[in-house]
Amino acid sequence: MDEKRRTIRDKCANLLFKSRKISDGFDRAWSMHSRMFGDIMEPAFTEDAASRLELVSALNLMSGGKHTAGARKLERLFDACRSDEDLAALNFFMGVCCEKMGLIDMAAAYYGESARREPEFYMVYLMLAKCLHTRRHYEAAANAYFKTLDAILSRPKKDEVPAVREEPLLGSVHGNLASCLIMMRRYDDAEFELYEAQRYDYAPPQMLVTWATLYAATGRRAKAAEKMSELRKISPELESASALSIREIIEQKNSHFAPRVIDSEKLSGFWDWFCENAENLKALAFGMPSQDLMRETYEQVSGIFDAVVEKPGFEFGRDGDKARMSFFDNYNLTFELWLDRLVDTAPHSLRSDWSFYSIH
Repeated sequence: MDEKRRTIRDKCANLLFKSRKISDGFDRAWSMHSRMFGDIMEPAFTEDAASRLELVSALNLMSGGKHTAGARKLERLFDACRSDEDLAALNFFMGVCCEKMGLIDMAAAYYGESARREPEFYMVYLMLAKCLHTRRHYEAAANAYFKTLDAILSRPKKDEVPAVREEPLLGSVHGNLASCLIMMRRYDDAEFELYEAQRYDYAPPQMLVTWATLYAATGRRAKAAEKMSELRKISPELESASALSIREIIEQKNSHFAPRVIDSEKLSGFWDWFCENAENLKALAFGMPSQDLMRETYEQVSGIFDAVVEKPGFEFGRDGDKARMSFFDNYNLTFELWLDRLVDTAPHSLRSDWSFYSIH
């Protein structure tokens, strides 16, 4: 935003604030939103009354459930940003809007941009962690949970309404982190985090499922059964919904924790399809999206593992002058083994124009 336009905005805002009704309404709204988001709001748009007025207007829309309208108003504010604090706040609230609209990947991208500015607001890192966890980006989610813990513990103590009760909050983060680490097969670290959650008296029924999953994955059948028995007493619905998954892990039928055999001919079948469509797929890598082609690619990748409920991820991009396709195993042991094999068997005819990777 150029200085001329900024000056005009400031003059308009100052005229508006001369109205007692508008200034009082702004003060009430700012105070209300600041109770929840003060740590990221207060440093934003200092000495920029026009932007603060627009920010409060967007937050009022969000409070009323009008997240699409709130997002549009927030988007117009990016041009007014001057500092990392401004960008941290705007990206955070854009993330909130996207998450409320069910756009989890976009929400994670906005939260990530906010976190990159390192604001002193634990909710930025917590919301980012939960989005990444939902999308099975376990390593990135775990790092965000660790950052959340640091932000909470380093948060200066202050009187506020409503007061943030740190013990249940810390317990919840440790519990979510434990769940993430189990999926990464970092069992010792996960068990430590579960005991940390316990230390903060965090014990919702879902924690019994997390304990049972850990015990099942590490071969402690009796302890897994004990946790499921406890769960049956306090939440029979959750126990019923979780029982099959725990039994499959114990019996080593869950592809995430035990390797499954697949039809290796499907690897060559995938590459046959890829070679036929390599030129069109290259367009995806160089920034020309096609929903139909992405859907077809998803079907081809998923078809390799048609007997497995969980599916691997993938993305296209650039690798220097080459096109790139990356496969994500999401720490699924079956995918880890077979995606490595898939990459190793990529035809040599593709390698002059393409790079292929299997990554967590």
